[in-house]
Amino acid sequence: MKTKIPNILTIGRIILIPVLVWGILSLTTGADFLPAMPWMVLGLFGLCAFTDFLDGFLARRWQVTSDFGRMIDPIADKLLVAGCLIAIAIAMRGDGLILAPALAIIGRDILVSGAREHAALSSRVMPPTKLAKWKTAFEMLAIAVLVAYLSLGWQNPAEPFIENEVLAQKASLLTAGIALLWFAAILSVYTGSLYFRAALKD
Repeated sequence: MKTKIPNILTIGRIILIPVLVWGILSLTTGADFLPAMPWMVLGLFGLCAFTDFLDGFLARRWQVTSDFGRMIDPIADKLLVAGCLIAIAIAMRGDGLILAPALAIIGRDILVSGAREHAALSSRVMPPTKLAKWKTAFEMLAIAVLVAYLSLGWQNPAEPFIENEVLAQKASLLTAGIALLWFAAILSVYTGSLYFRAALKD
């Protein structure tokens, strides 16, 4: 059973992604039948992000790495990031400050997947670099901050109108989220270029 736990966590993360995307989009509707929606969405994203760390940690700790795990884990990571970024971009009505870095990150992930497939044809392995892991960490942090921003915008119609203090908090979260997302996008493009050049080497 121990050998299956990391892969179960990874598959579970993939299953939760559509629910998470629906939750992020629901934050813009103010659905009064789920007053705890903001906390549920933040908690669900936190759970997905934690399993992203946990499955790899357990696989290495228990020495139960597998070909399936090495294949499915990066796919789950990319689906999580892409799904959340698309949902956030929709919720933000296609704001260019969100859409541009989101497209850069998603495009980079697609190109890197192709580069890795090309390298595999030459029997070369392209493991994630430390900088690429930092890139993923900043992506997760940016998404968490932006989801928190959307959560503050959610309100039950029975509650008073959002006060100035909350508006100030929203502005701070939005600024921080955009800055983190752009930094993650810059790291994405840079690390993606490294992977791409490595894949084309003879």
